[in-house]
Amino acid sequence: MGLSLKEHTAISGLADVLYDFLPGSGNQAWSGHITFASVAAKVGVGNYWPGGSKTPAIVSLLSQTLERERGRFESLIVEVVRQGIIYRQKRGNPLTANDIDLVNGHILDLGFKFPSLWDPDFKASLRQGSAQRAKQRVEEAMQQERVKETARDQRQIRLEALNQNFLALHAMTDRSKAGLAVEKLLTELFGLFGLTSRESFRVVGEQIDGSIELDHETYLLEAKWEKEPLPEAPLLYFRGQIEGKSSITRGVFISINGVSQPAKDAISRGKQPLFFVMDGHDLIMILSGQMALDEFLRQRRRLLAEEGLMFVPFSELFKGSRKI
Repeated sequence: MGLSLKEHTAISGLADVLYDFLPGSGNQAWSGHITFASVAAKVGVGNYWPGGSKTPAIVSLLSQTLERERGRFESLIVEVVRQGIIYRQKRGNPLTANDIDLVNGHILDLGFKFPSLWDPDFKASLRQGSAQRAKQRVEEAMQQERVKETARDQRQIRLEALNQNFLALHAMTDRSKAGLAVEKLLTELFGLFGLTSRESFRVVGEQIDGSIELDHETYLLEAKWEKEPLPEAPLLYFRGQIEGKSSITRGVFISINGVSQPAKDAISRGKQPLFFVMDGHDLIMILSGQMALDEFLRQRRRLLAEEGLMFVPFSELFKGSRKI
């Protein structure tokens, strides 16, 4: 099927815009000389370049490519633009964003839209010139780094304050009050690392201390601060809460004074592990900046998934085969 009158009109307009992008054919003896003929050959439609008068030749190339090799039409146009940028720059008449807008307009009339020619960064580089654009990109990157550095500094200051607060909580005589305070501390800690958290909430028949979201996965959260290492019962109860939700639910149990050895043995035996345990030492290491909280959680999640390990001392996180 031949091209429609609308397509012929659009091809004619596109040929007029592209006319100055490249020379027609040139001398074949010129090594590396880029022309409409060489670009057509490069993208596999060289037989559609008839030579002769330049404007009719461009119209013929575009028309026959569109009609017979429609799948190569985008490659042809994009390569003409790519080489045209170099050619026009050498001639002291750089391509402009307006030139690309005209090209895009005619291409839209043909029923196409080529993403690379609509790229805002590409068009901005034509408006500003390559040197100016490169300088601006460096300045933008430097500004982004300064923003990140400031955020890191602010987070470190806040971590130090939370660490001091946590250490002060150890001296509180009212342990119930201390427990409530550490829940607030944990909420702020998760927030510092961009982890979506949800404070204490109720479901039918039970209360859960909260939940966090890490890498689009939700983890139930339980925190205990007892005088002695925890026995088995609280861990069993937490496992029951997790099992009662869904097959994909996991949890993080924070026991400031750790878990007793008999409880570790009992909870690790028999059933599939659905949560891992953090203790006060883990928390101090995170608050003192020894490891980012999100990095710690990802490593513990990996150890849980790969080795079924619920209890891992901080000093052994990256030992041997566990090292990422």
